[in-house]
Amino acid sequence: MRFVLAHVSDFHVSTFGDTFHDRGGIVRRSARIADTSAARFDVAWEEAGWRVLRAKARGKKTVLVDWEGYAHALPPAAKGAPIDPVERAAAHACRLEARRSATLASAPPTDGALAVMLEATPRNASLRLLRAARAIPSDVDAIVATGDLTDDGEGYEVVETAFARWRERGRLFAIPGNHDLYTFPLAGSTRPRPTHERKRAAWRAFAERLGLPLDASGAWSAHLPEASAVIVGLDTCARKQRAFLRQNGAVGPVQLEVLRAIAATAEWREARHRIVLVHHHVVPLPHGVGRRAPTEIGMRLDDARALAETLNQIHATLVMHGHRHLSEARKPAGCEFELLAAPSLTLGCKSGDAPSYWRVELDERGHHVKRVRIPVDAIEQDDDSGTAAETTEAV
Repeated sequence: MRFVLAHVSDFHVSTFGDTFHDRGGIVRRSARIADTSAARFDVAWEEAGWRVLRAKARGKKTVLVDWEGYAHALPPAAKGAPIDPVERAAAHACRLEARRSATLASAPPTDGALAVMLEATPRNASLRLLRAARAIPSDVDAIVATGDLTDDGEGYEVVETAFARWRERGRLFAIPGNHDLYTFPLAGSTRPRPTHERKRAAWRAFAERLGLPLDASGAWSAHLPEASAVIVGLDTCARKQRAFLRQNGAVGPVQLEVLRAIAATAEWREARHRIVLVHHHVVPLPHGVGRRAPTEIGMRLDDARALAETLNQIHATLVMHGHRHLSEARKPAGCEFELLAAPSLTLGCKSGDAPSYWRVELDERGHHVKRVRIPVDAIEQDDDSGTAAETTEAV
C-alpha cells in the first residue's frame, strides 16, 4: 500500500505576511501603544478595529491605529493614490486587514482574490503559503512541516487554515524552528515584542490544536500503521538560546534518551519506515552547483554528531529537516539513514530555484522522493499523476 507524505518547511508566516528576509517590506508599527486620547484626536474613519485619527491641534496630524492600539506609518502619496491623508490611511488599513493572519484564517480568499492580492504584494509569505498549500494534491496523505512555520512566533492560524484538509484528519505533523522559538535583534512588525516564554506558549498551543502528543522534552511520536511508519518530531531549540544573535540549535540529551526509548517499542522495531523530523541541519549543506556553502556561524546544530550516532543506532530510515532553505536529498557518509532537506515553501531555495516540497511515497519497497515545484502564476489543479505541475520559474 502506498502512503504519501508532503515534506514542507520554513513558511515564515506572520501577522501581516512580512518577513525578516524582506527587510524592505516590514510593516512599520510603533514600539508602544499610541496615545489616542479623545482630548487630542477626533476619529475620522473606523472599520474592523482600525481607526484613522485626526489631531485637534494645529497641523491636523493624521494617525493610523490598528486593533491593538499600535500606530502605523502612513505610506507616501504615490501617483494615482489618494492625496487626502485620511483616505490614504484608510486604504492602507484595508490592505493590511485583508492580509492579516486572523482575517486570512477566518475568511480565506478565493483563488481569484488570492491571485490579485499576490499581484499587489508578491512577497507576502502568508499569501504564498495559501497558494502553495492549494497546489498540493489531494492524494497526499499527510503533511510534515519541519519548522520556521512563523517568522517571529505569530501567524499559526494561517498554517492551520492552509493545511485544513490534513489538520482535520489529524495528518498535519509539525516541529518548531528557531524563528518559532528564539528571539531576534531585528525589529519586526510583531507587537508587543515577543519573548521566549510567549513564543514557547504559542508553539505549544498550536501543537495541542494539531493533537501532537508533546512530552516534557518537546518531542512527540506518531504511529501510522497503515503506512508501516513511525514519525518522531524533535525540538532542536529545546535548550535555552545561548545569545541574542545566535540561532544555534541542539536536541539535547533528554530528547536523545526519549528517541532511544521510542526506538525500543514494538511499533518502531516493526515499522518499515522510521522517520525523524528535526529543524536544524544534521550535516553542512551547500548552496548548489557552483555556489559556496552557507556559513555555519550561529546556525548549526551543536550536537549533530550525537544525534547522527543515535539515528544510526536506532536504525532510522529517513531524517527530514529545513532551516537553511535548501532542497537536497543525500545519504551522508557513515550514515545508514537518508537526509531530506526542504527549502522554504514560500521563499524558495537558496540555489535560486522556485519554492517546492518533497513528495515522499512510502511503500513495501522503501521510500521514494520527488521534488515538486509550486506554480507561481496560478493555482493549478491536480494532474493525471496526482502531483502539482512542475515549473522552474523562480519567485
